[in-house]
Amino acid sequence: MSTPCCGPSVSVGSLLTESIATLNAADISAADFEAQCIIAHVLDTRPGRLRDSMVVAAVQRRLIGHLLALRCRRMPLNYVLGNAEFMGLEFRCDSRALSPRPETELLAELLIERIGLSATGLLLDIGCGSGVLGLSVAHHVPGITVVGSDVSLAALQLFIENSRRLGLTDRAFAVSGSYLDWLSSGAASMVRFLVSNPPYVRPDDYLELQPEIVRYEPREALVSPSADGLGAYHQIATRLDEMTGLQLVGLEIGYDQSEVAQIMKQARPDMRWSVEKDYSGNPRIVLGECGG
Repeated sequence: MSTPCCGPSVSVGSLLTESIATLNAADISAADFEAQCIIAHVLDTRPGRLRDSMVVAAVQRRLIGHLLALRCRRMPLNYVLGNAEFMGLEFRCDSRALSPRPETELLAELLIERIGLSATGLLLDIGCGSGVLGLSVAHHVPGITVVGSDVSLAALQLFIENSRRLGLTDRAFAVSGSYLDWLSSGAASMVRFLVSNPPYVRPDDYLELQPEIVRYEPREALVSPSADGLGAYHQIATRLDEMTGLQLVGLEIGYDQSEVAQIMKQARPDMRWSVEKDYSGNPRIVLGECGG
């Protein structure tokens, strides 16, 4: 498989045609869009600002060819580019944490809407990864302090890097731990908001996922600790009764895991639990809200 990685300078129009053909040959479904993203990234502009008449220098063409080759090997586009746009913010993105999904952005939108822009308090982001959830909420709600926890030290480093990038180091803190095993009972009572996109893929389903996921994304952030895919939610549920100040919980779930709402309701029957659908109409989010 050839990539447009050598030769003299060319126009964007010509290079875009070549790049789309390269990605199509690798069975990349959104080849047109992704080719534009890669070229725009190297030219330090946005895809919508590309013009066919723009000139791409030889050195830029070589870099574009390199990035196309990575994508053809099924590296996720966000990893290829090294960043991801989420809630209008730019996050550093690489294989230390999951590549953000649209359903995760929907969860962030719902949280900000339900929390309210004038809210204050402590938000826990359990299994924070790159921090797209907790840091997005903290950015949009200035009164929020976020604590991101993760079992992966590499993911926590990425969380810290993104908190610096967003100017949130005075309101964002990283803690190493599995689920909520690091949280004392006294500290639990101070938690007002909780969000998590925990590992929920059933172990038997893992190898059936897209090559981008299996080859590049961290397995521990994807695969549930239990065969039924619900183990992470049970871990979280066991500590909810200690969070006496809890106002809102937001959890991402698998499309066939609506029973997570019942797991949470058993742990906190005093809260209202609902299942929200994603843009495709599939159950994807469980929300818990206090009754007051």
